[in-house]
Amino acid sequence: MKALLVYYSKFGNTRKVAEAIAEAMKEAGEVRTINLEQLAAADFEGGDLVVVGTPTHAFSMPQAVRTALAALPPGILAGKSVAAFDTTVRPWPLRHLRASPKLLRQLRRLGGRPVVAPQTFFVQTKNPQRSGEIDLLLEGELERARQWVGDILDKSKALVKA
Repeated sequence: MKALLVYYSKFGNTRKVAEAIAEAMKEAGEVRTINLEQLAAADFEGGDLVVVGTPTHAFSMPQAVRTALAALPPGILAGKSVAAFDTTVRPWPLRHLRASPKLLRQLRRLGGRPVVAPQTFFVQTKNPQRSGEIDLLLEGELERARQWVGDILDKSKALVKA
């Protein structure tokens, strides 16, 4: 399997989740990880699976993500399995308003076949460490991201066999 993992990250938390997902996917085949800001249409060539992640901003996808996806040619994900994830704060009362369901709809509009429900990984609003590094991911979220990969791979293989 050849996978492409695309992410947009403002503070580095979504990047960390993307890297954990890519690390877990390497056991099943080739994985390329790319920042959305460097993404080109040619990056999708030859892949079987595309996973895209973004933080939730203002109850939705950041403008940079919407703009990048809108610039892609229609049908570019035809025949590819797709999955989407986001990062957002856990205590947020409107948690159901998050980026990943909207992101997955966009990937479907580009021709992708969703293989799993969109996933959310949680961050906290304040950095408990005073080390200077911003690490807002809640404990266990990177492990949960690695576990999510198993579901993605199982469902992707099932689609290929069907």
